[in-house]
Amino acid sequence: MPTPRLPRSLFSALAVSALGALSALPVTAETSPLIASYDDTSTIVVDTASYSELISALSVSERGRTLIAYDVANARALPFFKQYVDYLSGIPVETLNRDEQLAYWLNTRNILLVQGLSQQKRQSGFKRKRGTPSDPGAFWTEDRIVVSGESLSLQDIEQNILFAGWDDPNIMFGLYQGVEGGPALPRQAFTGANVHAELAEAGRRFTTIPSNFRIRGNKVRISTYFDWYSDFAFKGDEAALRQHLAGFAKDDQKSLVSAEGDLTRKKLSTSFEQYRTRQASTGSGASTSGGVRSTRGGFGS
Repeated sequence: MPTPRLPRSLFSALAVSALGALSALPVTAETSPLIASYDDTSTIVVDTASYSELISALSVSERGRTLIAYDVANARALPFFKQYVDYLSGIPVETLNRDEQLAYWLNTRNILLVQGLSQQKRQSGFKRKRGTPSDPGAFWTEDRIVVSGESLSLQDIEQNILFAGWDDPNIMFGLYQGVEGGPALPRQAFTGANVHAELAEAGRRFTTIPSNFRIRGNKVRISTYFDWYSDFAFKGDEAALRQHLAGFAKDDQKSLVSAEGDLTRKKLSTSFEQYRTRQASTGSGASTSGGVRSTRGGFGS
């Protein structure tokens, strides 16, 4: 399968523009027919180079997070998002093996979200647009891609494909939300060869952040992000959620997490995370070589 190649010269231009000189009730999902067929003997590998190049050209890494320069993406990269999404739309997913399918759907879902955010000059009202998995907003239910004749939204891919097709709670850690409290955007695409290991590692990274998972005394506090996907990842069973969380705890804390400790929640941050290009003040003599600056909430919450 040929892949759309995004010109390296353009990636260089995008990177310079974006980064400057910076070095551094339980829900029942309707299962999609797109996950009904696969070929376990298939050795077809989806080309993910364009995903990794596009994200790298438009982002910087800060404290383990991949932050997109959405203003630059809106101004210069929308045609290249479309080109890559068109490529993904044309892949015959039924010819892939199961691991390659899982990687494909995770990458497709994440790139569609980044594309959707990039298409907006200014984002506001995150809670209204996103909603929750059990009560999604319009932004999450808008059709964004057609695969094998089926129109799909972010919601469709998450619930009717990913959670319906794979019994792996770690999928929740591979779902970028665009906000500070959610999982980080993978800078490199998932592949069939690494997808399960990378999802497990994403879960480990997410749970090392105290606002997401903290054990103090006999109390276990978790982010409300876990509740977003509990109905799909754990069938709404808190015991199953606790058992999974215990896998991220130290050996002497596993029983506390799985059954004995008090379990409380901390509200996740829904402030958007992004980078904006740094603007020098007129006549100030300020250098423009600093690249980009981080803005919290500026894209919108």
